[in-house]
Amino acid sequence: MQLSGKAASDASDKKRALISAAFTTIAQISKIGVGFAFIKLIAVYLGAGGMGQLGHFMSVVTLLSLLAGGGIVNGLIKYVAQYKKQPKRLMDTVAVSKAYSLVFCTLICFLGCIFSKLLSGYIFKTPDNYWIIIFLSIAQFGFAFTNLVTGVINGLRDTKTYALIQIAGNVLVLPVSWILIKNFHLIGAALSMVFFFSFYTIPALYFYRRSIFFKFSKGLKYEAEGFKRLMAFTLMAMVGAISVPLIEIIIREQIIDNVGFVAAGIWQASIKLSSAYMGFFTIFLAVYFMPMVSEKAEVSHITPLVLRFMKLVMVIFISGALVFYALRQYLIPLLLSAEFVELESLIKYQLLADFFRISTYVISFVVVAKAALRIYLVSELTQGFVFCGLSLSFLHSGLGVKGVFLANLIMNIVYFLVSIIGFMIYRRRSI
Repeated sequence: MQLSGKAASDASDKKRALISAAFTTIAQISKIGVGFAFIKLIAVYLGAGGMGQLGHFMSVVTLLSLLAGGGIVNGLIKYVAQYKKQPKRLMDTVAVSKAYSLVFCTLICFLGCIFSKLLSGYIFKTPDNYWIIIFLSIAQFGFAFTNLVTGVINGLRDTKTYALIQIAGNVLVLPVSWILIKNFHLIGAALSMVFFFSFYTIPALYFYRRSIFFKFSKGLKYEAEGFKRLMAFTLMAMVGAISVPLIEIIIREQIIDNVGFVAAGIWQASIKLSSAYMGFFTIFLAVYFMPMVSEKAEVSHITPLVLRFMKLVMVIFISGALVFYALRQYLIPLLLSAEFVELESLIKYQLLADFFRISTYVISFVVVAKAALRIYLVSELTQGFVFCGLSLSFLHSGLGVKGVFLANLIMNIVYFLVSIIGFMIYRRRSI
């Protein structure tokens, strides 16, 4: 009877795992599909020049999606995974996280509203669109709420619920985006970018109200030690925002000044294509890999996980990249439009850079899971400044937008090699 019961339990676990994997796969396919559809709509109705004009706002929305609520989603995943068998500590962690997020959101909203005209002038080249900045400043409260809910869900490894939130949000946003972009072009595309992240709040609220965290909520709780721990993840998120979206804005501005809006649009299209398929890998690592690492205390247990997941993401990425590159003459016009034909000769640099980047992500998730703040800060800032410096140097030397692609590739190769060496040193010192 004991063996039979254990066999039944194992079979039940395998069934749940298969169901979760199926939902996660559907969610990621829907997210990638919506991402590509969104890029297609902008490419068709705005063209390469319009894509370039919208680039700054895309980066700002991406930045806020990372920083909303303090950018503590990875911290939540870590601590919820640690405390999931300690109900009191788990509830306290969630209550502290809600208070922390509310404070951070309020500060961002205040600053966004105060400086809305100044920001609009830089982002849209006109202060008249200040109301979009105000709308985004308010909408980021929704971003933060979704980050809180999904952080807890991922920490509990409830992949089915997480997948359902993703699927529902993706289904809701696409028709709204199509109507807005078709009828209002640049303004419609800007609003669609905000809705792209806002609509996940609706299913997130639904599942939150059905959860134990709503029924037995402790509300908001201020705790100095809890705020201090979360601050480490805010610093990580802020550095991530500086090293990616803000650096992108600086480089894009230089592309516009030196080559023009069309070239900026070509580069922006490659970024959005990249983020669409790279999103699959980052979510996969956040949902499956990071909770596993958070639960492991010994480096001897972490190393096999790192090697296994690195091999896995490398094989999957190479397989997809080879197919994409072989069919680039058909896929790029299909995913974007005929205006983006220049990207066909440049996409190889983006694919190679992304290969090294996704391989490095595996090690980066270990750093985040272990809250190794100093290592994360130095590595993220360094790669951001290296990319910015190389890009500006290549741009001014006459390479044009190709120079930015080459700079991205060089930076990711260097970052990959440094990360491998760093992990080997960490492993030896921890043995």
